Amino acid sequence: MNATETTATRTAETAEAEKAERIRVGQVREAMTSAAAMEINGVAGRWSESGQEWTATGTAETDTVALVRISDAEPGDVDGVARQVVAAVDHAAAKRQRIGLVLVENDTSAFKRRKITLPNGERQLRTVRPQFRKTLRLLESGRWRTFLSVHLDRTVRDPRDLEDLIDVVEQSRPRIVVDSVTGSLRLACDSDITMARVMCAIANQASRDTARRVSDKRRTLAEEGRFGGGAVRYGFNPDGTVREDEARWIRAAADQGLADVPLGELTRDLNGQGWRNRDGEPWESRNVRTLLLRPCNAGLLVHRKVTDDERRPYTRDEVVGTLPGEPIIEPDRYWSLVAKLTDPDRVTTPGSAPKWYGSGIYQCPCGQGLRVQNKQYKKTNRRTKEVTIVEREVYRCQRTNAGHVTVARAELDALVIETLKEWIRTSDPADIIGVRTAAEDVAALRAEVKRHKDRLIEIADDYDEDRITRQQRDRSTAKRRRKLDAAQARLAAIAQDEDPAAKLVEAPDIDAAWKDLTLGEQRQITRRLLTIEVQPIGRGKRTPVRDRVEITRRRRPTPTAPTPITPTTTAQPLTEAA
Repeated sequence: MNATETTATRTAETAEAEKAERIRVGQVREAMTSAAAMEINGVAGRWSESGQEWTATGTAETDTVALVRISDAEPGDVDGVARQVVAAVDHAAAKRQRIGLVLVENDTSAFKRRKITLPNGERQLRTVRPQFRKTLRLLESGRWRTFLSVHLDRTVRDPRDLEDLIDVVEQSRPRIVVDSVTGSLRLACDSDITMARVMCAIANQASRDTARRVSDKRRTLAEEGRFGGGAVRYGFNPDGTVREDEARWIRAAADQGLADVPLGELTRDLNGQGWRNRDGEPWESRNVRTLLLRPCNAGLLVHRKVTDDERRPYTRDEVVGTLPGEPIIEPDRYWSLVAKLTDPDRVTTPGSAPKWYGSGIYQCPCGQGLRVQNKQYKKTNRRTKEVTIVEREVYRCQRTNAGHVTVARAELDALVIETLKEWIRTSDPADIIGVRTAAEDVAALRAEVKRHKDRLIEIADDYDEDRITRQQRDRSTAKRRRKLDAAQARLAAIAQDEDPAAKLVEAPDIDAAWKDLTLGEQRQITRRLLTIEVQPIGRGKRTPVRDRVEITRRRRPTPTAPTPITPTTTAQPLTEAA
C-alpha cells in the first residue's frame, strides 16, 4: 500500500470515527432532553427530568462520579455537555472505571462570582455551582472512590473551588482517585496538587483577561450608543430597536409598578390578559422584577466593572450612553420605578398573589387579614325533606378560635366597591390623588428618601464600629429621621400620574373605568384610600353585612377639609381617620 492509499485510508477511518461520535452525541442528547433510560459501559441508568443527572438504576457495583460542565450555552442546547459525557464514558471504559453518577453543569460559569451567604452567616464572593458542591458532598460521604472530569478547567477555574476539592481528597481514607480525560487534573500526590494549583491560576487569569477585554469592548460600544450584542432582550429586536408588541407589556407592567401594585398581582393580571415570554410561558414575578430593572428599557447604556456584584441594580453613575430612538419608558419614570422596587422597606409577601378583591385588605378586629374560603352548609327542602350541600365563598379570619369574622364574599365586595366609587364621584379630585406641585421632582424626592435611609444605616454602622458615641448616634439619627419623614410626606402628598385612582377621577363613567382596571389596580386603590374592618357576630345571628362593616377613609398627608359623603341605599358612610 503506497503513501497515498495509506492517507486515504486514515482519512476514511477518521471520518467514520467522527460520524460514529456524532451519532453517540446525538443519542446522549436525546436521552438527556427526554429523561430517558441510557446504559453507560454496561450499567443501566436514567437521566433526570432536568437533564442534570444520570443515575445508575441497576444492581451493578459502581464507584465513579463524573462531572461535566460548559460555561455558555443557549437554552435547550446540550450538545457541549453531551460531547463531554461521551468523552468521559470512553475514558472510564478504558480505565475500567464504573460510572454510577453523572452530574451536569450546563451554561454554568466556573469563574463568575456572586455574593452569597455562607453557613456561618458571612457574605462572601463565591462561584454559584450547585452540582460541583453536590459532587464534593458525595465524595466526602465515602460512597464514591473516583472522581472523573474532562479537563481541569471544566472542573475548576476559581482557586477556592480547587482548594475545597483538594481538602476533600486529602482527608479521604483511602485516598479518592481524581482523574481527567486529558490528564490535566490529578491529585494523587503533592506534585500533582502543586501543578493543579498553577494550572488553575493560569486558567483564572485567562478568564480575567477575557472578561476585561469583553468589558472594555462593551463600554466602548455603550459610550458610542451602539448595541453591544448578546442574547436578544425582551422588548427589542436583534438590531437593538424597540419591538413594539413586547414593549407595550413592559410599559403596562411599569405603570402598575409605579402605582405600587405588588409584583405578584401585576404579573397575575397581565398574564391573564395574554402576556407571555419568548418561550410562550406565563411570566413569574421574580423575572418581571428583573425585566423592569433593566436600564435599556429607558434607552440607557450602562457599564460596570466585572468584579462587581452583577445582581445589584444599576445606578445613575454607571450610565455611559444612550440607545438611539425613543425609549420604552421615560428615564425619570424608570429611575422612580427602580427606587420603588429596590426600597429596603418594601414589603414582599411570599406565595401566590391574592385571587380575590378584599383578601388581606379587609381586617378582623383582632388585626388579622381576612382570606377567602369555601364554606359548606346543609339546606333542607321543607316539603320534600331533601338535604343538599350548598357552597358559598366567605371571607374568614385566619384565627380559628371563637369570636372572629366570617362574612359572605360577594356581598361584602359589592358594598365596599360601591362605597368607594360613591366617594370618588362626590369628592374633590385633590382628596383622591392629591395636588400636583410643579416645583417638586418625584424622581429626585425618591432619590432623597433613599439617601436618608442609606445614611441611617451608615450611622448605625458607625456606632457598631465604635466610631461615634451613643449620644452622637441618637442625635444624628433624630436629625436624619426628621429629614426622612419630611421627604416622605412631600412625596406622598404629590399627585402622581401613575396613581391608578387617576383613571377613575378623570373618567366620565366611573363604573366602566372601574371594570377596565386590573384586579391589582383595584386592590391598590382600595389599600390607599380605605381601611375596612368587619365585626364578628354571634353564632346563629343574622345581621346585614352593611351593619357589620366599618369603612374608614385614609387621610392624605396634606390635610384637607373633610368632605361629607351622603349615604346612599347601596353605599356605607365613611368615617375619617388620620
